[in-house]
Amino acid sequence: MPNSTDRHNSVPTRRDVLKAGVAGGVALVAGCSSSNNNANGGNTSRFTYFDPVGDPPSQRHFNPWNPSQSAAWHPGANVFDRLAVHSPASNESFPIIANNWTMPDKTTLETELSDQWTWHNGDPVVAQDWAMQWEMEMAITSSGDGSSTTPMKSIEVVDDHFLRIQLNTELSEIYAVQNTIAYYHGDIGRGIFTKHDDDQWSEWHDRLLNSEGDELTSVIEEVTTTSYPSLDKGIGQGPFQISEVGDDTVLMKKYEDHPRAGDINFDEFELWVPGDVSERVQPYANGIVDAVPGGYPIQKNKRNKLPESHSLYRQKRTANSLFCFNNGHGVEGYDSAVQNANVRKAICHVFDKQQTKGLLQGVQQLFDGPPCRVPGPMIKEGKHPATEWIKDFPRYGQNDTKRATQLLRQAGYERANGEWLTPDGERFEISILNPAEQKHFQVLIQNLKDFGIAVNAENVDTATLDARRQNGEYDIIPDGSSANGAFAMWSPGLVVDWIQSLTNYKPEAEIPMPVGDPNGSSGTKTINVADHINQWMTTDDQKYHKELTWWWNQTLPEYEALYEVDAGALNTANFEFNNVPDAIVSGVDDAAYISLKLEEGTLRYKG
Repeated sequence: MPNSTDRHNSVPTRRDVLKAGVAGGVALVAGCSSSNNNANGGNTSRFTYFDPVGDPPSQRHFNPWNPSQSAAWHPGANVFDRLAVHSPASNESFPIIANNWTMPDKTTLETELSDQWTWHNGDPVVAQDWAMQWEMEMAITSSGDGSSTTPMKSIEVVDDHFLRIQLNTELSEIYAVQNTIAYYHGDIGRGIFTKHDDDQWSEWHDRLLNSEGDELTSVIEEVTTTSYPSLDKGIGQGPFQISEVGDDTVLMKKYEDHPRAGDINFDEFELWVPGDVSERVQPYANGIVDAVPGGYPIQKNKRNKLPESHSLYRQKRTANSLFCFNNGHGVEGYDSAVQNANVRKAICHVFDKQQTKGLLQGVQQLFDGPPCRVPGPMIKEGKHPATEWIKDFPRYGQNDTKRATQLLRQAGYERANGEWLTPDGERFEISILNPAEQKHFQVLIQNLKDFGIAVNAENVDTATLDARRQNGEYDIIPDGSSANGAFAMWSPGLVVDWIQSLTNYKPEAEIPMPVGDPNGSSGTKTINVADHINQWMTTDDQKYHKELTWWWNQTLPEYEALYEVDAGALNTANFEFNNVPDAIVSGVDDAAYISLKLEEGTLRYKG
């Protein structure tokens, strides 16, 4: 954890001066008065940011539980602050409102909150505010059959600036923090949206904690469908507060009492809402916006339109394009050939990923590594321990028809007159749903046909695809998966819940040992995937990660074919990230907002 001792006391704020009773104190603090522009260098520049959501500002709201037209991320992550921020790319957390955190035991996390933060109406930010939000989340999440839970069992507000969190399971500190005070999944972690003495939040909180049955169902429906509060009514505690809500813009002005206000040398932050959220080049190239939060790099033929001072950030935020296999566990009524691991391996060996280069248009890149669920940029960088142990893993994707032949014959398949037959003597055919969604599937289809495997390619509507996926009625479908960090790719919600439901892999599997030897010279080891992930989170022992990557390589629930960076674009003609940790700039999705809240550095107007 970064050292946070006395970290909020290094820069005096307007609030510090006023509390100390210094005569003329407002004039002594940088940026403390909108009429005193000379105090911050005379700068009144406005930073304009592209809004990727696109909903009209007048219809947006700051309710993190109602996903419809939510503004919890844009502009909520700027208007509201959080206790800490986690960077999936580096798997480390940085304090914001939290001064520090400790773990007296493996199921208890304690954290002290700074007393420097105030809501935009001047009220102090207290532990009760954060506790209210998470108690509401816990009540909503655990309703129904109780199968879904948060990582937290209970929250104790010791006093206004001290929290004690009890966990549902033992965790090491890094994973305890990222799953609680630095939670980074979805809207709920973007900030503290609930003010504990707000009448509406208080009412909902009370009803959620003290209702059951139909009454609980009713209040959950109310909370998750109500647009409260609207953008113009919401009171935050972040570095900027809502000033104007227009038809296609949201204007925010710097909150002068924010602990980081003295470090921020521009006064206005504007969110620009486009008519077409997919068009991210023209408004950036034409100077309508200073930055775009994602969607870069762009196709090569468009790059000459970009400003000379164009730069990228969030470059460790990536997404994989995968072949998703139906592993067949628990599936009834559909006997897929690819439920056999040797068949899956053979298909991946037949694939010639080099043939996809002409289709990438400068955006996607070949996944230059073996299947292992380690992000492509991390493999390229070569600094993470995993990049060493995966070097000897089978790579696939190299049109190795000799190895594919061996694997298919081991599975009982035979080839006659250039065509592969199943163990039952039938023509071997693979069904691929919606290959048109991913251009590299055309390469796979041709590779399989050239090898003698028939392919039935079907393009169906979304509803049909979802129904067949959920029923396990497919062989291969395209899948896209975020790849933002070594552990982020193995989070239980992603691998144990989502990918298992998608691929129907067996929760327990035998893997050849030692790791890296597909021949299993030391026999096999049975692992439970969920247990292994939990042990990794509890102990922070890399051996669990090592065995999980090996399980993925040898079991192949999915095959990573390509990846693409989902970077943000910043025109550095007027603004730059100044001394902001690379873990934030490169690895956090709302880096532009978070940089304004850190003691380490900030987004700065160059002037």
